[in-house]
Amino acid sequence: MDFSVEQSYFELWQKHYDATCPPKDWLAASGALAGSLSEVFMAGYQTAMRCQFGINDSAWAAFCVSEGADGLPPVVQDDAGLLTGVKTWVAAASVVTSFWVKVGRGSESFYVVLPRETKGLSLTLNRNKGFLPELSVGRLHLEKVASPAPQGVSKLALKQFPKLEASCILIASLGYFASQGYTWASDALARHSAPVIDERSDAALVALALDVQTWIKTAPELSARVPGWDRDRRLIEMYLGMILK
Repeated sequence: MDFSVEQSYFELWQKHYDATCPPKDWLAASGALAGSLSEVFMAGYQTAMRCQFGINDSAWAAFCVSEGADGLPPVVQDDAGLLTGVKTWVAAASVVTSFWVKVGRGSESFYVVLPRETKGLSLTLNRNKGFLPELSVGRLHLEKVASPAPQGVSKLALKQFPKLEASCILIASLGYFASQGYTWASDALARHSAPVIDERSDAALVALALDVQTWIKTAPELSARVPGWDRDRRLIEMYLGMILK
Protein backbone atom coordinates (compact mmCIF):
# COMPACT_ATOMS: atom_id res chain seq x y z
CA MET A 1 0.00 0.00 0.00
CA ASP A 2 1.38 3.40 -1.01
CA PHE A 3 1.71 6.04 1.72
CA SER A 4 4.02 8.32 -0.25
CA VAL A 5 1.82 11.42 0.14
CA GLU A 6 1.83 11.14 3.92
CA GLN A 7 5.56 10.46 3.91
CA SER A 8 6.21 13.46 1.64
CA TYR A 9 4.36 15.79 4.00
CA PHE A 10 6.22 14.29 6.97
CA GLU A 11 9.54 14.99 5.25
CA LEU A 12 8.48 18.54 4.37
CA TRP A 13 7.36 19.12 7.95
CA GLN A 14 10.68 17.80 9.24
CA LYS A 15 12.61 20.06 6.87
CA HIS A 16 10.87 23.19 8.13
CA TYR A 17 10.33 22.32 11.79
CA ASP A 18 11.72 24.88 14.22
CA ALA A 19 11.52 23.91 17.88
CA THR A 20 11.97 27.57 18.88
CA CYS A 21 8.88 28.65 16.96
CA PRO A 22 5.89 29.33 19.28
CA PRO A 23 3.11 26.76 18.84
CA LYS A 24 0.62 29.27 17.44
CA ASP A 25 3.10 30.35 14.76
CA TRP A 26 4.21 26.81 13.94
CA LEU A 27 0.58 25.74 13.58
CA ALA A 28 -0.01 28.38 10.93
CA ALA A 29 3.29 27.59 9.21
CA SER A 30 2.79 23.81 9.17
CA GLY A 31 -0.80 24.27 8.00
CA ALA A 32 0.51 26.41 5.15
CA LEU A 33 2.79 23.53 4.12
CA ALA A 34 -0.24 21.23 3.72
CA GLY A 35 -1.61 20.23 0.34
CA SER A 36 -4.84 18.71 1.63
CA LEU A 37 -7.06 18.59 4.69
CA SER A 38 -5.44 15.23 5.56
CA GLU A 39 -2.18 17.12 6.01
CA VAL A 40 -3.95 19.89 7.93
CA PHE A 41 -5.01 17.21 10.39
CA MET A 42 -1.42 15.98 10.69
CA ALA A 43 -0.17 19.53 11.29
CA GLY A 44 -2.69 20.26 14.01
CA TYR A 45 -2.46 16.86 15.67
CA GLN A 46 1.32 16.95 15.98
CA THR A 47 1.28 20.38 17.60
CA ALA A 48 -1.46 19.26 19.99
CA MET A 49 0.75 16.33 21.00
CA ARG A 50 3.61 18.75 21.69
CA CYS A 51 1.45 21.09 23.73
CA GLN A 52 -0.09 18.21 25.71
CA PHE A 53 2.94 16.02 26.36
CA GLY A 54 5.89 18.41 26.23
CA ILE A 55 7.50 16.79 23.18
CA ASN A 56 10.45 19.02 22.29
CA ASP A 57 12.00 17.38 19.24
CA SER A 58 10.90 16.75 15.65
CA ALA A 59 9.70 13.17 16.19
CA TRP A 60 6.06 12.47 15.36
CA ALA A 61 3.96 10.90 18.08
CA ALA A 62 0.56 9.23 18.28
CA PHE A 63 -1.85 9.16 21.21
CA CYS A 64 -3.03 5.54 21.36
CA VAL A 65 -6.23 5.19 23.35
CA SER A 66 -8.87 3.57 21.11
CA GLU A 67 -9.24 -0.19 21.46
CA GLY A 68 -11.76 -3.00 21.24
CA ALA A 69 -12.82 -2.48 17.61
CA ASP A 70 -13.53 -5.67 15.63
CA GLY A 71 -13.26 -7.71 18.81
CA LEU A 72 -9.52 -7.09 19.13
CA PRO A 73 -8.11 -7.41 22.66
CA PRO A 74 -7.38 -4.24 24.66
CA VAL A 75 -3.88 -3.48 25.87
CA VAL A 76 -3.30 -4.93 29.35
CA GLN A 77 -0.32 -5.61 31.59
CA ASP A 78 0.19 -9.16 32.82
CA ASP A 79 1.61 -10.31 36.14
CA ALA A 80 5.12 -10.24 34.67
CA GLY A 81 4.71 -6.57 33.76
CA LEU A 82 4.46 -7.25 30.00
CA LEU A 83 2.04 -5.44 27.71
CA THR A 84 -0.16 -7.26 25.21
CA GLY A 85 -3.10 -6.10 23.10
CA VAL A 86 -4.10 -3.84 20.21
CA LYS A 87 -4.78 -0.13 19.84
CA THR A 88 -7.06 0.42 16.89
CA TRP A 89 -6.68 4.04 15.74
CA VAL A 90 -3.13 5.34 15.20
CA ALA A 91 -2.98 8.50 13.10
CA ALA A 92 -0.25 8.88 10.43
CA ALA A 93 0.96 5.42 11.35
CA SER A 94 3.33 5.10 8.38
CA VAL A 95 5.61 7.84 9.78
CA VAL A 96 4.95 8.10 13.53
CA THR A 97 8.03 7.24 15.58
CA SER A 98 6.71 7.14 19.16
CA PHE A 99 3.48 6.00 20.73
CA TRP A 100 1.83 7.31 23.89
CA VAL A 101 -0.14 4.24 24.90
CA LYS A 102 -2.90 3.98 27.47
CA VAL A 103 -2.74 0.71 29.41
CA GLY A 104 -5.79 -0.57 31.27
CA ARG A 105 -8.98 1.26 32.09
CA GLY A 106 -10.48 3.43 34.76
CA SER A 107 -8.59 4.56 37.84
CA GLU A 108 -5.93 1.85 37.36
CA SER A 109 -4.94 2.98 33.87
CA PHE A 110 -1.54 4.51 33.09
CA TYR A 111 0.41 5.73 30.07
CA VAL A 112 3.72 4.63 28.60
CA VAL A 113 5.80 5.85 25.66
CA LEU A 114 7.00 3.19 23.22
CA PRO A 115 9.46 3.90 20.38
CA ARG A 116 8.59 2.38 17.02
CA GLU A 117 11.53 -0.04 17.23
CA THR A 118 10.35 -1.54 20.55
CA LYS A 119 10.66 -5.34 20.61
CA GLY A 120 7.22 -6.93 20.36
CA LEU A 121 5.63 -3.83 18.78
CA SER A 122 4.23 -4.03 15.26
CA LEU A 123 1.88 -1.99 13.09
CA THR A 124 -0.83 -2.79 10.61
CA LEU A 125 -1.21 0.09 8.15
CA ASN A 126 -4.44 1.04 6.41
CA ARG A 127 -5.52 3.97 4.32
CA ASN A 128 -8.63 5.92 5.20
CA LYS A 129 -11.37 5.16 2.71
CA GLY A 130 -13.13 8.18 1.27
CA PHE A 131 -12.50 10.62 4.12
CA LEU A 132 -8.97 12.08 4.46
CA PRO A 133 -7.57 9.51 2.01
CA GLU A 134 -3.96 10.73 2.32
CA LEU A 135 -3.94 9.83 6.03
CA SER A 136 -2.92 6.34 7.11
CA VAL A 137 -4.70 4.93 10.16
CA GLY A 138 -2.88 2.03 11.74
CA ARG A 139 -3.33 -0.58 14.42
CA LEU A 140 -0.68 -0.91 17.09
CA HIS A 141 -0.04 -4.53 18.10
CA LEU A 142 1.83 -5.31 21.33
CA GLU A 143 2.98 -8.83 22.12
CA LYS A 144 4.64 -9.25 25.52
CA VAL A 145 6.28 -5.82 25.41
CA ALA A 146 8.40 -4.85 28.39
CA SER A 147 6.71 -1.88 30.01
CA PRO A 148 8.77 1.27 30.56
CA ALA A 149 8.14 3.51 33.53
CA PRO A 150 4.68 5.11 33.42
CA GLN A 151 4.48 8.72 32.31
CA GLY A 152 3.32 11.34 34.76
CA VAL A 153 0.25 12.42 32.81
CA SER A 154 -2.45 14.53 34.43
CA LYS A 155 -5.83 12.87 33.94
CA LEU A 156 -7.51 16.27 34.16
CA ALA A 157 -5.30 17.53 31.33
CA LEU A 158 -6.10 14.42 29.30
CA LYS A 159 -9.81 15.22 29.54
CA GLN A 160 -9.01 18.58 27.98
CA PHE A 161 -7.00 17.07 25.12
CA PRO A 162 -9.95 16.90 22.67
CA LYS A 163 -10.46 20.66 23.04
CA LEU A 164 -6.73 21.28 22.57
CA GLU A 165 -6.73 19.08 19.48
CA ALA A 166 -9.72 20.99 18.09
CA SER A 167 -7.94 24.31 18.73
CA CYS A 168 -4.82 23.16 16.91
CA ILE A 169 -6.72 21.71 13.94
CA LEU A 170 -8.65 24.93 13.42
CA ILE A 171 -5.57 27.17 13.64
CA ALA A 172 -3.67 24.85 11.27
CA SER A 173 -6.62 25.02 8.88
CA LEU A 174 -6.43 28.82 8.91
CA GLY A 175 -2.76 28.57 7.92
CA TYR A 176 -3.77 26.27 5.09
CA PHE A 177 -6.61 28.50 3.88
CA ALA A 178 -4.35 31.56 4.10
CA SER A 179 -1.81 29.77 1.88
CA GLN A 180 -4.64 29.27 -0.64
CA GLY A 181 -5.05 33.05 -0.85
CA TYR A 182 -7.98 33.59 1.52
CA THR A 183 -7.30 36.91 3.25
CA TRP A 184 -10.06 36.17 5.77
CA ALA A 185 -7.98 33.30 7.11
CA SER A 186 -4.89 35.51 7.48
CA ASP A 187 -6.95 38.09 9.38
CA ALA A 188 -8.45 35.38 11.59
CA LEU A 189 -4.99 34.04 12.46
CA ALA A 190 -3.96 37.50 13.64
CA ARG A 191 -7.09 37.82 15.79
CA HIS A 192 -7.47 34.35 17.24
CA SER A 193 -4.15 32.47 17.40
CA ALA A 194 -2.71 33.87 20.61
CA PRO A 195 -5.92 33.80 22.72
CA VAL A 196 -6.78 30.28 21.52
CA ILE A 197 -3.35 28.61 21.68
CA ASP A 198 -1.27 30.64 24.13
CA GLU A 199 -4.00 31.60 26.59
CA ARG A 200 -6.17 28.45 26.12
CA SER A 201 -9.23 30.67 26.39
CA ASP A 202 -12.53 28.82 25.98
CA ALA A 203 -14.29 32.04 25.01
CA ALA A 204 -11.68 32.74 22.34
CA LEU A 205 -12.00 29.20 20.98
CA VAL A 206 -15.76 29.59 20.67
CA ALA A 207 -15.27 32.93 18.92
CA LEU A 208 -12.84 31.30 16.47
CA ALA A 209 -15.22 28.42 15.82
CA LEU A 210 -18.12 30.78 15.15
CA ASP A 211 -16.00 32.77 12.71
CA VAL A 212 -14.88 29.64 10.85
CA GLN A 213 -18.42 28.26 10.78
CA THR A 214 -19.79 31.49 9.31
CA TRP A 215 -17.00 31.71 6.77
CA ILE A 216 -17.32 28.21 5.35
CA LYS A 217 -21.07 28.71 4.97
CA THR A 218 -20.55 31.84 2.88
CA ALA A 219 -17.59 30.71 0.75
CA PRO A 220 -19.05 28.41 -1.93
CA GLU A 221 -15.88 28.64 -4.02
CA LEU A 222 -14.16 26.35 -1.49
CA SER A 223 -15.40 23.37 -3.51
CA ALA A 224 -13.51 24.62 -6.56
CA ARG A 225 -10.39 25.99 -4.87
CA VAL A 226 -9.61 23.58 -2.02
CA PRO A 227 -8.63 20.03 -3.10
CA GLY A 228 -11.08 17.45 -1.80
CA TRP A 229 -13.20 20.02 0.05
CA ASP A 230 -16.56 18.34 -0.56
CA ARG A 231 -15.13 15.01 0.59
CA ASP A 232 -13.09 16.21 3.58
CA ARG A 233 -14.89 19.30 4.88
CA ARG A 234 -16.32 17.25 7.73
CA LEU A 235 -12.85 17.36 9.34
CA ILE A 236 -13.49 21.04 10.04
CA GLU A 237 -17.17 20.55 10.74
CA MET A 238 -16.41 17.76 13.23
CA TYR A 239 -14.16 19.99 15.33
CA LEU A 240 -16.55 22.91 15.07
CA GLY A 241 -19.30 20.65 16.38
CA MET A 242 -17.09 19.55 19.26
CA ILE A 243 -16.57 23.17 20.32
CA LEU A 244 -20.04 24.55 19.64
CA LYS A 245 -22.15 21.63 20.88
